[in-house]
Amino acid sequence: MGSSSLSEDYRLCLERELRRGRAGVCGDPSLRAVLWQILVEDFDLHGALQDDALALLTDGLWGRADLAPALRGLARAFELLELAAVHLYLLPWRKEFTTIKTFSGGYVHVLKGALSEDLLIQSFQKMGYVPRDNHRLTMAALPPACQLVQVALGCFALRLECEILGEVLAQLGTSVLPAEELLQARRASADVASCVAWLQQRLAREEEPPPLPPRGSPTVFQTQLDLYRDLQEDEGSEEASLYGGPSPGPDSPPPELACRPPLWGQSAKLWGARGGAWEPLGEAEVLPQAGSPPYGALKEEPEPEPDAFSFLSLRQELLSRPGDPGRSGRASPQRGYGPSPPPPGYQAHGCLAPGALPTLCCDTCRQLHAPHCATLPACRLGHALRVLLGDTQQRLWLQRAQVDTLLYDGPGARP
Repeated sequence: MGSSSLSEDYRLCLERELRRGRAGVCGDPSLRAVLWQILVEDFDLHGALQDDALALLTDGLWGRADLAPALRGLARAFELLELAAVHLYLLPWRKEFTTIKTFSGGYVHVLKGALSEDLLIQSFQKMGYVPRDNHRLTMAALPPACQLVQVALGCFALRLECEILGEVLAQLGTSVLPAEELLQARRASADVASCVAWLQQRLAREEEPPPLPPRGSPTVFQTQLDLYRDLQEDEGSEEASLYGGPSPGPDSPPPELACRPPLWGQSAKLWGARGGAWEPLGEAEVLPQAGSPPYGALKEEPEPEPDAFSFLSLRQELLSRPGDPGRSGRASPQRGYGPSPPPPGYQAHGCLAPGALPTLCCDTCRQLHAPHCATLPACRLGHALRVLLGDTQQRLWLQRAQVDTLLYDGPGARP
């Protein structure tokens, strides 16, 4: 199975989970088993996935006295990176995903304790982020959907690689050995058993393991936590978020849609406050700007949430509209001034193939869209987008669009 086939299977897994109301990292056990087996037999698959496995693993394990907890920390870091790429792929219009705070939250708790700053910046640059100042990464240009899937799949493969290396250490019976020997044995072996045998022979020839190279203690990064968060909140808490903020903003999804990664909890602290809509940054805007307010500091008025659709409310709405032919004996006078009324009814956009169900609904231009419609970037700028969850809701909204089409496009319909 090639990398392109794996990418397609991974993409289908993400979209299948989104239809079930979950926007998170891949949890398909069958895809996990297949990728695990391929990676065990062929470490070079990481090269085809372009996930920089050797550089990231060497950086995360170098100088660690005990490799087992280091591998667990790396797995959590790769899961958080995967989650960031998945969010941009599935929910690119979400405003809080345009800025990542590098001074608190999951960036400090999970990422900086496992990987160096340079490699973290390189990983986020693949997702379209650039450093805006010393405290934030900001979205400069959203990459193509296929690139985001590739980045997320690479992080998924790195998570599995950490688990494979952990299995090697468990069968070896010790996790105190140089990282370069573990990685060398892993690359030279075609399965876990041969990797363990290679390490056993290597360790048997060495009476005393070589001294570990110097490495800064991970506690260096923990000194920043007291500057931004309550000490009691940091101790014993495994919640991690890249976006910061004390509570979800008005545009945050309902609890059933919010991702709940298994390695750290989910709470109201995960999502940041609501900020501005996503716009590509120019070259001048990427440079640090002194005195600019932090992301989410400006408050906006919440937009009214459209009412849930039902055919009874649709009939009542149609009967109450002034000027509809055949609805009343007298037509209400039309106003000559003021803003024009919104477009009548909802319509299925041309991106929906016949028989396909919509996954997105724009309540501003009143159109139903496929997940990767080419016109969605225009809808992200101030429009009210909602995710249609489950086949039942998607079919209901598609039926509404068909009813609206019959009412307004049929014979005798209002111009």
